[in-house]
Amino acid sequence: MKKTAATILLALALTGCSAGGLLAPSGAPPKIYTLSAPKEVASSAPQASWQLLIAMPAAVNNLNTTRIGIIPAPSRMDYYADVTWADRPPAMLQELLLQSFDRSGRIAAVQRQSGGLKSDFLLTTEIENFEVDNAAAEPAAHIRVSARLVRSRDRAIIATRNFEATIPSGNSFDGAIAAFDNGLQSMLPQFVDWTLTQGSQHP
Repeated sequence: MKKTAATILLALALTGCSAGGLLAPSGAPPKIYTLSAPKEVASSAPQASWQLLIAMPAAVNNLNTTRIGIIPAPSRMDYYADVTWADRPPAMLQELLLQSFDRSGRIAAVQRQSGGLKSDFLLTTEIENFEVDNAAAEPAAHIRVSARLVRSRDRAIIATRNFEATIPSGNSFDGAIAAFDNGLQSMLPQFVDWTLTQGSQHP
């Protein structure tokens, strides 16, 4: 969810790390942020008559948290204070993928793996990066997700791909949230196109 400076009650400078390495908390209740899927997902992939399950994405421990990560220096992970994601990034990504496939209108059925749908394919993902990189020459939100498409009838991995977006975020917290949102707006339609194309080519 994008928020302008007028609506964000707390703006945190990316350069404001405390001596202890964490952005110092103010004691105020945390502000909660979410991210959005594209409202429309245009795809040139073939119309899919098959069904897809989306597994809960995996993530390393320092990303499998509602805390919003920042890299202030190489090989060091910190977190913003007084702000959180609405859910852990794996759960957010699963929901955004579901919405994106549904909004494409190009697949017969798509559901969470836990939903009990009998599927033709399973999409598994792992979040490798989901943080603001303030150690780079230009601060940027960095999102990297590896994906595997598995054919259900024989459990064969029919395709793999890495999806990545690096979006300049500037030196403000609202810029960082906007960069995450813009990165996913670009990345999610690529997931849809790739999955539908690969599934249609490997029935």
